[in-house]
Amino acid sequence: MNPLLNAPRTLVRGLWRSATAVRAPRISAASPRFTSSLPTPDGGRVKENEKFARMTWKSGVAVVVSGLGLLGYYEWQKRKLEERRAAAMNQGAGKPLVGGPFSLVDHDGRPVTDLDFRGKYMLVYFGYTFCPDICPEELEKMALVVDSLSKKEGYSQETIVPIFISCDPKRDSVESIREYVRDFHPKFVGLTGTYAQIKRIAKAYRLYFSAPPRAVDDDETDYLVDHSIFFYLMDPNGKYVAHFGRTDTAEEVTEKVIAHIKEERASKR
Repeated sequence: MNPLLNAPRTLVRGLWRSATAVRAPRISAASPRFTSSLPTPDGGRVKENEKFARMTWKSGVAVVVSGLGLLGYYEWQKRKLEERRAAAMNQGAGKPLVGGPFSLVDHDGRPVTDLDFRGKYMLVYFGYTFCPDICPEELEKMALVVDSLSKKEGYSQETIVPIFISCDPKRDSVESIREYVRDFHPKFVGLTGTYAQIKRIAKAYRLYFSAPPRAVDDDETDYLVDHSIFFYLMDPNGKYVAHFGRTDTAEEVTEKVIAHIKEERASKR
């Protein structure tokens, strides 16, 4: 056990003993100090004992105050030690394992991989074109983030690509995805693939989606796909930065993107 972590307990016990041990001495009737301190016929008072009592209480208060200061210092050191330990653990574990390589087809029918987006920030959303309301809301939010960022002074040259990945490859053809993403922003990139490919990339992004069995095997086309409702921010190296849900506004997302870009810029100076 690190002695620094036990120091506050030892310090408190010692200070308490010291403070409670500071008392005025007992004085007997035979004590010279007692007899010399008795009231005199001319109206004197026992000043010596009163002065000593005041001194002992002041000393006790000083000890307690000093002890509290030291206790606060040790608690601060303990917290810093715990933070360093946590940082070391995080450094060993790395960031959350979100994202990874993929090989899909874009909305123009061209094969693309994650490497095609290196050097660019990505906003990645999983959804489907038949989604009645939630997907359009989130895609509109992503479009607002892209436009807001491009209008910020000093950030117009930053490259950020909004990406829509279909989690309903049975119904979402290349053509339907192309028409769908055009409704939100000209920079949107729509991606699709086989059901196995989509499942693999969804697992890499720790995204949940579930369609009824007929969505895969039957000819049924009237169904809903249940899926997680958030999108990811990936850095120019394809690494996970953050994810955003329905409660995050476009303004809040833009601020967080800018904050990350500032950190990246500062680290390269």
